[in-house]
Amino acid sequence: MIAQMSLDNISHPGRAALDELVPSRYAVKVGEIDVLVISDGVLSLPTEMLAHDADPAIRAAWLKENFLPQEMIGWPLNVVVVKSGDQTILVDAGLGVDPNLPRAGRLIKRLEAAGIDLGA
Repeated sequence: MIAQMSLDNISHPGRAALDELVPSRYAVKVGEIDVLVISDGVLSLPTEMLAHDADPAIRAAWLKENFLPQEMIGWPLNVVVVKSGDQTILVDAGLGVDPNLPRAGRLIKRLEAAGIDLGA
């Protein structure tokens, strides 16, 4: 069970960013429900996975026009934590810890950094 979620150290729309290059967590209130989006990192994927049925020349042109790399692209991985009253729910558990994914599998550290007590 995840408990003790605090939104005090979270980026919110309209607030100054955290002391990170790119904030790894964002929160918003929906009525009485707190919704927290936490990054599990970035998964490097071959660009051929994007629009795999598109003409390769068209895909390459689109990547170039959008200043994206031609070979590999970083695919952001996010999970959601929802808190309502005394209940906290983790939606998706991320990728887990895998040494072959150097930029992904950050969920546990980022949950802890967000003030979510994993042991409660």
